[in-house]
Amino acid sequence: MSGASLIGGMRAWFRHRDRERRVRLAQGWPKATGEINHWQVLPVDPDEDAFASVWQIEAGFHFVLNGEYFGGYLRSGAIGRSEAEVKAKGAPAVQVRYNPANPDEAVVLAEDNRETLPFPVMSG
Repeated sequence: MSGASLIGGMRAWFRHRDRERRVRLAQGWPKATGEINHWQVLPVDPDEDAFASVWQIEAGFHFVLNGEYFGGYLRSGAIGRSEAEVKAKGAPAVQVRYNPANPDEAVVLAEDNRETLPFPVMSG
């Protein structure tokens, strides 16, 4: 294995580990209802296992706490381009988990949004 691919593999492992840690922490955070305000179809994240589907949906969202706006982004898993373009529409409500000590830290968990989004969310 070359040094570059070893380093790339280690970076991917650390990103995956950090994402899993954020998801575990977020499961205990309070929920807020947010709204999708921007959709984009992008090439799939290199960390996502994608054999045939090479696209994913990224959505910007916002939520309000005590009159202040906070936001973030969520991503779908790997999906076909035409399916992504059909599903990346509207302004559905999403359940957002936020860190009460720092609401800028927000996560959309797949298990909180199975009924509200037309695609599975890549948590974290």
